[in-house]
Amino acid sequence: MKHPFLLASLLLAALPAIHAADIELTETLQLPECHSIGWVRANTQVKGQKNWDGVLDEAKWGTPSPQQAVERSWDWKLSDDQWLQVVKDKGEGKREDVKFDLWIPEGVAVAKGIVVMSGHGSGESLYKHAELRKIARELHLAFFKFNGNPMQRGFWPRSLLYERLKTFGQRAQHAELENAPLFLYGHSNGTGFSAIFPADSSRVWGWVSMRPGTTYQVYQPGAAQIPGLVIFGEVDDFFGRPSKAENMGVVEAMRKKHHAVWNYAVEPKTGHGPGDKTWPLVFSFLKHTFAARVPADAEPLKGPVKLNALVLEKGALGKNWDPEAGGYQTLMTAPFAAFTGDKETASWLINAEYAADWQSFQRDGQVAKR
Repeated sequence: MKHPFLLASLLLAALPAIHAADIELTETLQLPECHSIGWVRANTQVKGQKNWDGVLDEAKWGTPSPQQAVERSWDWKLSDDQWLQVVKDKGEGKREDVKFDLWIPEGVAVAKGIVVMSGHGSGESLYKHAELRKIARELHLAFFKFNGNPMQRGFWPRSLLYERLKTFGQRAQHAELENAPLFLYGHSNGTGFSAIFPADSSRVWGWVSMRPGTTYQVYQPGAAQIPGLVIFGEVDDFFGRPSKAENMGVVEAMRKKHHAVWNYAVEPKTGHGPGDKTWPLVFSFLKHTFAARVPADAEPLKGPVKLNALVLEKGALGKNWDPEAGGYQTLMTAPFAAFTGDKETASWLINAEYAADWQSFQRDGQVAKR
């Protein structure tokens, strides 16, 4: 759907390219705050209760009051028309700049997929990461990034992203961007984008939440069958708030209640920011999910791509990190049928090769080189 809020001042220019024929385009729009997840939550969802009963841990420790359970849920049932009505009633709010960036590597005639990143936190550095750009050249991927308060922590409606991708595709003469499958990345409160968006999108082949600022944003039953990776930092203050077990329990609850094809990892001795040893696990997850989910003969120039569904029993499982022991841990992994631990809550690992990377990351704090 088209929104009147997009009729704003526009800047489009080519940026200096690392490779002579790389495509780099940037665009700045002034968008109103009604697009932001924070505005949507404040104006369309349950308000904070005054007489909270003190029960923090919905996932692990007990049963909260019904109102508290609803308030903590980010699994919203909000249509675009409902959102538009609220905007009409309350006003769109102040406008702020949102900057969009597109990169397509030299020699890619048709992008087979798009890595979409919130620029919040580490998204800016990931967009320029040399190893990820090498992977993009090999797999024929484009990058798309946005940064600015109305979008970087999550946004509404989803069509806002689809419209930008279509527009950039037209300007870059890459019409396939309108239909190409997506891989999403969000850091900290950027999880409000990467975890919430897939719950109602058939285009996402996988997503990453890096050090979620609010882990309950991850609880999205609609995204259960889309591969997800959540990476916590062991000494990240957000991971300990209110407890490490609770934050881990959000993903475990999704595994148990919705058979989610998700995994999580705890990076030992690290805080809120990812480092050089973090990225190889993200890149492994991206490559293996791309191979499993995006058909080799996909042709996004011809229309939407039907992604491959995953079979739970064909993956592997990994024993979850123990917050009591902490630090580096050797965690058992095995094919689904052979796994002897708790199959309902164990991390689901897409194949044996990724399982080996996940295990070495938990054991050594880094992915073993092959």
